Amino acid sequence: MDTTLFYQTQPGIIWDSRVAWDLSLGGLGVGAFLLAFLLWCLADRRYRPLAQTAAVIAPIAVAIGLTLLFSKLGYKLHVYQMGLNIAPTSIMWWGALIQGAFVALSAIFAFRLLFPDISLLDWLSARLVGWVAVPLAMIIGLYHGVLLAVVTSHPLWAAGQMVVASVLLFMVTGVAGAILIHMIRTAILGAHPDEGPFKDYQEGLRPLTLTMLVSTALLLVTLLAWWMDLRFGPVSDQQALAAALTSYGTTITLAVVSFIVALALCVAILLADLRGRSFPAFATAILFVLMLGGGFAIRFAAVLGGQMGTSISTMATLS
Repeated sequence: MDTTLFYQTQPGIIWDSRVAWDLSLGGLGVGAFLLAFLLWCLADRRYRPLAQTAAVIAPIAVAIGLTLLFSKLGYKLHVYQMGLNIAPTSIMWWGALIQGAFVALSAIFAFRLLFPDISLLDWLSARLVGWVAVPLAMIIGLYHGVLLAVVTSHPLWAAGQMVVASVLLFMVTGVAGAILIHMIRTAILGAHPDEGPFKDYQEGLRPLTLTMLVSTALLLVTLLAWWMDLRFGPVSDQQALAAALTSYGTTITLAVVSFIVALALCVAILLADLRGRSFPAFATAILFVLMLGGGFAIRFAAVLGGQMGTSISTMATLS
C-alpha cells in the first residue's frame, strides 16, 4: 500500500494566551532572579529582604509559565517524553531543558538566601548556583524572543525587534514585579512603604529606576522600529500588521500608553530624588503595575496578533 505525504494548512490561532502567559511569567522570573543575584552580590544587608523576595519569585514564575505551556499538550502525561526523546535541532526541546534546569537552580538559590544558616546543601553555595544560573537566565530571556522569531511564516514574529523586545521586557518586568511584590510583602508585615526598613534603602535603588527608565525608552524605540519595518516592508508584512492591529490594536495602544506613562513616572522619581524629595510609594506602585501590565499586553498582542491572517502548514498522510 502506497503512502503519500501531503501538506495542508491549519488556519486560526495555534498558540493561545497560555503561550503569552508563559513568555510573560518566564520573563518576570528571569528578571527577578538577575535582580536577586545582583543585590546578593552587593553584600549589603539592607537589600537582603528585596533579594529574598526576588529570588522566591524566580522559580515560581517560570514554573507556572511552563505548567501553562505544557497544558497545551494534547496528552499532558506525555510531557516526560520531551526528556526521553533527544531533539537537539528543536528550539522548544532546548527551551524546556534550559528552563527546567533554571527552575531547579533558582529554587536552590532562593533556599540559600532564605535559610543561609541551614547546613543542608552546603556544597551548593549561593555563589556557585548563582553563577551557573545567570547565563541560563540570559539564554532564557533571548529564547523567548527567538522562539517566535524563528517562525518565518509569521511576518510579525520574524523580525530582529522581537528578540530585542524580549530582552528589554524581562529587564523591565523583572525589576517592576520584584519590587512591587516586595512592597506588598512589606505592607503585609505591617511596615508602611513610605517609612521603616523599605524607606531606609529605597534611595539606594535609584540605579534600578534609571535602568527601568532606559529600558522602557529603548523598548518604545524598538516597538516603533518594529512597526516601521512592517508598515513599509513587503505586502505580506503590511497585511500581517493590518490584521494584528484590527484584532489587537486597542491592546497594543494601551500597552504603549502604559509604557509612556511609566517612562514619565520614572523621570518624576529621578527628579524628586535629585531635589531631595521622597516620591509617594503609591505612585511608585502604579509605575510597576503599568510596566507589568504593558509588558503582558505586548506579549499577548504579539503572540495572538502575529497569527491573524496566517495559517500553519501541517503534514498529513494519504494511504
